[in-house]
Amino acid sequence: MQNISVYLNQKASNGSRDWQGMINNALFRSQIEYPISNSIEELHENLDRDLENKVDAILSVGGDGTVHSIIQKLAGTGVGLLVVPGGTANDFARVIGSSGNIKKITQTLRQNTRKKIDLININGTFMATNGGLGFAAEVANEINELRKAYPNFKKFMKFSGKNIYSLFIAKKMLKREITSYKFKIASKEYNEVVVAPLILINNQPMLAGSFEVAPNTNHQDGTFNIMILKHENRLELINCLLNILNGNFPHDDKNLITFETEEAKIDLLDGADQLSFFGDGEIFNAAKSWNVKCLPGALTVFSPKDQTDLSNFSGQMVSLT
Repeated sequence: MQNISVYLNQKASNGSRDWQGMINNALFRSQIEYPISNSIEELHENLDRDLENKVDAILSVGGDGTVHSIIQKLAGTGVGLLVVPGGTANDFARVIGSSGNIKKITQTLRQNTRKKIDLININGTFMATNGGLGFAAEVANEINELRKAYPNFKKFMKFSGKNIYSLFIAKKMLKREITSYKFKIASKEYNEVVVAPLILINNQPMLAGSFEVAPNTNHQDGTFNIMILKHENRLELINCLLNILNGNFPHDDKNLITFETEEAKIDLLDGADQLSFFGDGEIFNAAKSWNVKCLPGALTVFSPKDQTDLSNFSGQMVSLT
């Protein structure tokens, strides 16, 4: 019998569904616990207890922020994480092939379909998906603040889904001025001083559900992608983002720099205040310098897209008899 701990984020945009009932029905042969966590500290205490008790799996029901909180404890432990998309963008769930079909994705637990994926370490904090510095961090921060201040904003997020990030980025782009920052970027592949309104750090292709910012990146290649947008002209920046949104990555854009690396250091050079880094949809502590490093195979996940479809397998067996 599998011992499974389920972390259900009721505050996520789709947290009102009867996840517990569906999970209990799908995993009726398993021993399931639902630890209650009213704070990050309590969440980490519960995860520490799970690790001590050597649970077979952790199941996360929520968005990328829920995943982000959980991986801070699971990284390097070998305990498998299965993600059920209950948030807004659900970037992580999408890339591993997870869905809201509990019966289907829990086959992954039954088949024990695991794989190890890379994480990115930014100043000691783990990140699974994408993040960065500049106006995208400002957008993520604005959405998070609205979510905290106005409980009904969650209903709007549920209605708009992943498009909410596109809406808020569009709102940002309509402002007359987009703030650029002077950065020093140091890595084996690229070592330059740049002035840019946005730097992205990518562990997977998709950001905010719609933007394929790193088409050639995946979370098992031992590297991460850095994308730098140096556009000084607002209309050129908007055109670049629209191309990405429409699936036409602008490879010939002279103001867009993209490369893969294992490690990099980013420093804020001008007199600007400290900047917040956003990652997995969450805001990290503000800083003026960021050490970014890939940690190959640091997280074990249950991967629905890699599992065998048992219903198809049963059908094949019937046709052979």
